Amino acid sequence: MSEKTGHPNWEPTPIHTSWDDLLDGIETPEDWAEKRKAVKQRFLDLLRDEAAPEAPTNLGVEIEREWDGGGFRILYVSYQVEADERARAYLAVPDGPVPEGGLPGVVCLHGTTNWGARRTLGLPPEPGDPQAHKAENGMKGLDYARHLVRRGYVTISPEHFCAASRVPKEGPYETAAFYRKHPKWTAVGKYMFDSRIACSILAARPEVDPGKLGVTGHSLGGHGSIWLPAYDDRIRCAAPSCSGRTIRENPEPLHWSRDYWYVYFPQLRKELLAGRQIQCDFHEMMSLIAPRPYLERLALNDGYPLGQAHRTMLHLKLHELYRLLNAEPAHAFLVFNDGHAIPDISRECMLSWMDRWLKHDGDPLGAWDGRWTATE
Repeated sequence: MSEKTGHPNWEPTPIHTSWDDLLDGIETPEDWAEKRKAVKQRFLDLLRDEAAPEAPTNLGVEIEREWDGGGFRILYVSYQVEADERARAYLAVPDGPVPEGGLPGVVCLHGTTNWGARRTLGLPPEPGDPQAHKAENGMKGLDYARHLVRRGYVTISPEHFCAASRVPKEGPYETAAFYRKHPKWTAVGKYMFDSRIACSILAARPEVDPGKLGVTGHSLGGHGSIWLPAYDDRIRCAAPSCSGRTIRENPEPLHWSRDYWYVYFPQLRKELLAGRQIQCDFHEMMSLIAPRPYLERLALNDGYPLGQAHRTMLHLKLHELYRLLNAEPAHAFLVFNDGHAIPDISRECMLSWMDRWLKHDGDPLGAWDGRWTATE
């Protein structure tokens, strides 16, 4: 009997999930530090990072256009990402004085519309954009860079490598041309390679504190907001929205290795068709972010409902890792029922999360000191 309540005690039924292997044999932070090295290598292997070219030593950043965004400046910049390839992005800088130490910066990754980078700032598509008809769906919730810059953040919204100014002849988000050029790499590896360069451009801005960088994004940009902090330890805070289903608990795992349109990981197709488990699933990708602040926002009615239920179970296991690393306040997830969208509650949670960790160094009430342990 419980001394406090007088009620009988019992053991709750254990919940076993697909994600339990994350902490198998892990009892101390030191145990995790060793396992993390192996997880990071498996993640890089999944990206086929060894096939990436050398990053340019001179990015050659050029401002192609600059205009007033209404309380902030927008700069459309181009820069080198490969010896024969330039990328473009929208930088947004708040008007007014810059505080000592600089402003926090956020990388804003967009979803699969050709004009997605513009959409993060509430801008309409360029005239003649092949996906301009999608503008009729509106911008509600997808202008997260605009909300961030008006809140005092410097943002960069890079164009995806097969969209907008770099759209291939086959059409937006067609990766065939990329794989003709880089047959041993992966689209996700290229996505992260380019995103890390965009992060470097943001960090180098004179208005930005390079120690206070975050990332957010929706849909494909939601995937990227998991992959980028796993790939680049300079990202101190992440808040993805409506990212993709996991691979293990996915009724259509070939989504991640299809043979048409946007092909994420072509090397996985043979493994998935054979029913084999791939080397790094989303719970391990997310674990590479810990103990840095991580907020995921997802809808139970975004696609396969049971899959999203598995996603919440994944977060319960991930939270055990944050607890082990003495960083419980730095992990959270929001579940809603507005489908593949960013409703007001999701946007406000993201903004509040960024404020807490990039402006206020953790809990402003002092419940936790906001410090995290070096992960590498």
